[in-house]
Amino acid sequence: MKVEKRHIRSFRVHPLGFYYLVLSSGEVTRRLHVYSENADFSADNTWHTHEFDLDSNVLAGSIKNYIAEFVPDREANLKEFSVTYDDGRSILHETGRLGAISEVVNFTCGAGQHYFIKAGTIHRAKNMDSRCVTHVRMRHQGQKIFSYGSEESPFLRRQVSDTESSEIFEILRENDLIAF
Repeated sequence: MKVEKRHIRSFRVHPLGFYYLVLSSGEVTRRLHVYSENADFSADNTWHTHEFDLDSNVLAGSIKNYIAEFVPDREANLKEFSVTYDDGRSILHETGRLGAISEVVNFTCGAGQHYFIKAGTIHRAKNMDSRCVTHVRMRHQGQKIFSYGSEESPFLRRQVSDTESSEIFEILRENDLIAF
């Protein structure tokens, strides 16, 4: 898979600390995720679920995924939020549930490896190499989306800046993922 140079400016900033490019949408959405060591926009609420099944191939670098469960506890300080979207913004709404996250398992995948996370599964991901690229296929299941953290963190999924697009280009070029 290669990205045409002219599409670099179409990448957007994700609140979980990576850049993404929508390659196709519909029942199955395909995206390219680029993780960078310079990303400083990652949200505090990294534990989350998806409304889709996430099927990912690691094209460069490596990524570690953590799978967890939410354990309700009225004395805990971790809040559960439902997530909605409005005009490019991620909006978090407190559900009123408090609890803790209990990690079930974690795994690391490197370039050439594949992983799958079922819709509704609580997880978070961390790029293990400072530069990681994944090709993601998302089969929409219509599940409610949740995030877990200490406060509401609204976020605008904006287009990348010139500096960010230069960085994305360099990461893709280094990994032979640019089509000229």
